[in-house]
Amino acid sequence: MAVKPRRFSRMTSSVCLAVVVFMMVACSGGYYTATVNGGKKVYRVDEQGAKTLVYETDQDGNTIIHDADDPRAQQQAAAQGIGEPLSAKRADRLEQLSRALKRQPNDPIYVSLAQPVLDTQMEKAERSKGVVAEQIRSEFEADPIIKLIEENRSRSGLLKPHVPASPDVEVLPKVSLKEAYGVDRKTGKPSKVLAVVFEATITTQVPPATYNVSESGHVLKNLEVSKRFAKQVRQVILEKIGPNIPAH
Repeated sequence: MAVKPRRFSRMTSSVCLAVVVFMMVACSGGYYTATVNGGKKVYRVDEQGAKTLVYETDQDGNTIIHDADDPRAQQQAAAQGIGEPLSAKRADRLEQLSRALKRQPNDPIYVSLAQPVLDTQMEKAERSKGVVAEQIRSEFEADPIIKLIEENRSRSGLLKPHVPASPDVEVLPKVSLKEAYGVDRKTGKPSKVLAVVFEATITTQVPPATYNVSESGHVLKNLEVSKRFAKQVRQVILEKIGPNIPAH
């Protein structure tokens, strides 16, 4: 992916990143709603942009509370008259799933990779719409275990064989451009550079878990940064989530 370096084009590769990255845009947090398979999932977003699944509602209107202490989850529970019975039902379901056969090491893991959320600067720097998303996606397409689920699997008229109705893992990426302070190797003096930051929230429902990863680097080395980012995502899926997924 080619990214326009804008006013930092005069910077040379002799500038290295410092540890501290200064955010240009402050996040106030809030909630994020994603539509998945006809239902919806509501995430709480903190000031760093990390998402935590609060509750989900399927296409039949059934609600599962994931964070009973969250105000938005409590409102949803009160609106639908759910509470302890639902928690007990979910606990029983998870217990049954825990006794189910686990997937084998070489079995596929079906992953839903969402379109990345780009900040304003990244949107301007992206020369062709969709290039960033394709760059991230390409890092996983050749993986022998991770199988990406198409967003529109019915476009050919038929579902692909052996593909589950819902993914094992969901990945919500975010890409942004931020100013950072580095040290010029020649002069030894502090200097500003433009950094590209890749972030992702990785969630699985069975068993329920959420992981956050991030990777950053000089904007002119965005391809290398995206590869390191994809490696982190891959490690979470294969090493932390994969061993606990039930067999299909």
